Amino acid sequence: MADIFISYAREDAARAQAIARALEASGYDVFWDREIPPGLTWADFLEQKIGAAKRVLVLWSAASTQSQWVREEARMGRDKGKLIPVMLDGVQPPFGFGEVQAANLSDWNGRTDHPAWARLDAALRAALGMPAAPPRPAADFSAAATPAHRSPLEHVQHCIRHYADGKGRARRSEYWWFAAFQAVMIIAASVADMITFGHDYNAGDPNYIGAVVWLALLCPAVAVTARRFHDVGLNGWLVALGYAGTFVYGLGALFLLGVALWPGQGKANAYGPDPRAA
Repeated sequence: MADIFISYAREDAARAQAIARALEASGYDVFWDREIPPGLTWADFLEQKIGAAKRVLVLWSAASTQSQWVREEARMGRDKGKLIPVMLDGVQPPFGFGEVQAANLSDWNGRTDHPAWARLDAALRAALGMPAAPPRPAADFSAAATPAHRSPLEHVQHCIRHYADGKGRARRSEYWWFAAFQAVMIIAASVADMITFGHDYNAGDPNYIGAVVWLALLCPAVAVTARRFHDVGLNGWLVALGYAGTFVYGLGALFLLGVALWPGQGKANAYGPDPRAA
């Protein structure tokens, strides 16, 4: 059971991450991940997580006040008596949510010795029945001080977990580490075919193991390519155009390669927050 469920708009993901990390460092169990396990709808997942959390921390901003999902999460938190609103900027909460006193983190710099953070920490500890925070050195959890990094293995695992989910964005490192993994697996499968069946790859003999591996990795490859397109601001359905174009003088392959190499948009876009900051 998480102590705190953090509700936020995707445009505020970098600030939500900084708040989540600072809370975790202070000893709270925090849920703020927006990745939905396969087989669940967001509504079911939302109800399950908010029902289990002890408090719902809603990050109000110009973006989140316009978000249907943040409003719904805030409504559920309020109805269950778990709502703790936090102001990220000068915007007022939507109608119906202003009666609960909000913490103001509009000028929070990411440091745990900031007065606004100390007040929020004290309020959360009182609400959760936790003892006062023990003295500890101040830490900096600003987005610049805590960039998100994944290891190559974590990039590959992320692609496999979301094998059929082309939503969101993928940075270049995620795409290329998975491409390298895919190439290694296909080469290994071809070698296994030669050892097991005595096939000669150069002679055009069929590769049974290689075909199975290629098909198994096709969905995650398409999904991460779609997310790579999203990262540069392109519609993920253009991946289909790129694959179809590979049969036309290889133009599709050049198109896919160009998008894979192109830097992502260094800000939130229509497909989600910048994956380098969230």
